[in-house]
Amino acid sequence: DMNEHVSRLEPYRWKAFQCLILKGENAGGPNDINDARKLQVSKGQFDAFIDSHSGQSMLIPEPNTVMQNSYLMLDEELRFLDCSENGKVPSQSILKVGVEQALSQAGFDDSMFLNRGGVFDWTRERSN
Repeated sequence: DMNEHVSRLEPYRWKAFQCLILKGENAGGPNDINDARKLQVSKGQFDAFIDSHSGQSMLIPEPNTVMQNSYLMLDEELRFLDCSENGKVPSQSILKVGVEQALSQAGFDDSMFLNRGGVFDWTRERSN
């Protein structure tokens, strides 16, 4: 239960992400960079955590179903990473084919991006 700590911090936004396991990245395979399986929780466990913190008005829950295809990621070669099949499949580089063609290979779900509140107004009044 993080309610007391979060209330004391008074964040403007608090995003809670369910741990997303991706082949080739954090699934614990021989060629994976990390092993995040011990951090993985079920949808029920994630929902219970969110429910127990539902009094936090700034909480923005992002389960795997919302997060997986609603972010754009670029690697060091400026390739979008398509996570739609539970891995990170690189597009062609935007330097070679341009943004529009590379983006078409990204597995990006723009409607999910909008539905999760991906367009956010970062301006706000400062509190003293």
